[in-house]
Amino acid sequence: MATFNTAEELIRILDEDPELLEALRARLLTRELLDLPAAHAAFVAEMHAFVAEMHEFVAEMHEFVAATNRRFEAIELRLDRLEEKVTGLDEKVTELDEKVTGLDEKVTELRQDVTRIDRRVIRLGNDFGVFRGSYAENAARKKVDTIVIQVGNAKGIEFDEFTVRALDSDALKDKARAFPGIADIPQGARLSFYESDLVAEVRDSEGETHYIVVEASFTCDETDTERAVSHASLLTKFTRKNAYAVVAGVRIDDEIRQTVESGDVIWYEIDDKDLKP
Repeated sequence: MATFNTAEELIRILDEDPELLEALRARLLTRELLDLPAAHAAFVAEMHAFVAEMHEFVAEMHEFVAATNRRFEAIELRLDRLEEKVTGLDEKVTELDEKVTGLDEKVTELRQDVTRIDRRVIRLGNDFGVFRGSYAENAARKKVDTIVIQVGNAKGIEFDEFTVRALDSDALKDKARAFPGIADIPQGARLSFYESDLVAEVRDSEGETHYIVVEASFTCDETDTERAVSHASLLTKFTRKNAYAVVAGVRIDDEIRQTVESGDVIWYEIDDKDLKP
């Protein structure tokens, strides 16, 4: 075995005997320190691989950023075009608003015109209703003999047409005036009675006096029926004679058909040709 006295001699011996050097290292150093060079080499290799991967990642990121920038540029271009279209649309909307405003003004004018026309139509309808009512009343007066005969047939009474006499307002007032309890009759009912469309006085074969109260309209409705019944009732009260309610017209409303069918009111149908002025 080699011996030494100085450090230099020891170093020389270790340099000349690698096994001895390794045995000395194993004695003096821990396993971690012994493995440190190998671990360092592995770490360096891993770092080189990591750096290579990072270079690839950075390259991919550069490509991604470039692609994203191109997309943003395309989006900005589209946004610019869209903004131009929106600007054009705003102009069209403004034009449309102006047209709508003008249209609203025209609609307002049209509504005013329609309102004026409606008023005229209503007035015309009212006037026409008055005309038709007057024509129906005149037709009933012309056909008073026929109406009397129809009432007689309906009631089973033989009337003498030669005694038929139409009573005017003054005659109706005279009969009301002779009634002792006239003050108890409401004034409105009395005035309506005086304005009866047609009241005919007629005698039967026995000489007994009867009255026929007629309300005439182009279309006979519930109002005409109520007036005819009310006036006939008053006339019976004033004269103590039989009075029969009649409605005369071209047609009747469905609402009074049941009243006509019951016989409480007699309907005389006026022919259109009888309505000529």
